[in-house]
Amino acid sequence: MIRFLLGFILGVMAGLCLAICLAPTSGRQIRERLGEAWREGGGEETPTQAQEAMQRMRSGWETLRQRVEEAIRAGREAQTEAEQELRARREELAKKAGS
Repeated sequence: MIRFLLGFILGVMAGLCLAICLAPTSGRQIRERLGEAWREGGGEETPTQAQEAMQRMRSGWETLRQRVEEAIRAGREAQTEAEQELRARREELAKKAGS
């Protein structure tokens, strides 16, 4: 286990060093390029796309919430049925023991 962790840490460090040394541009340059691309034409479509993505996410969240509520309801019903069945068995056994 210790050998694995040591190898993992060394691998992460080596990967980080290589990424820093071989990165084609700095973070500042990448941010500048993204800003330019935004101003040149991506700026109008992106809010609409983001709104559509948010709507899909909300819809998916609502579907997930409904499924979870249904699962909880089904679990409660199953619990109630199991409790009733156990009570019936207990009463049956009590009657047999008393006979």
